[in-house]
Amino acid sequence: MTHAYTRVIHYGGRVYLATETMSDIFSAHAHDTIERGDTELVPLLHEGGVEMLLITPATRFAVTEIEVGLKSPPVIAPATPLEQDRRVAG
Repeated sequence: MTHAYTRVIHYGGRVYLATETMSDIFSAHAHDTIERGDTELVPLLHEGGVEMLLITPATRFAVTEIEVGLKSPPVIAPATPLEQDRRVAG
């Protein structure tokens, strides 16, 4: 069985890949713990197994979505003044 790891959880300088469902469960439990002013070990099921992450009112974490897009045309940066001078002088 394959899982679609579509979320990244950033916590304590580490990065965990998780499914949307598992990241939503972790995030809801963590936010609930923080709002109550409690301290708990909150489980996170991720691609490498299970982690018990310490959540306190001072804990900082982020959940981001992995986005894979279609190839877009390259973005060409505007010429710098030095490059513009070379074009004029050349």
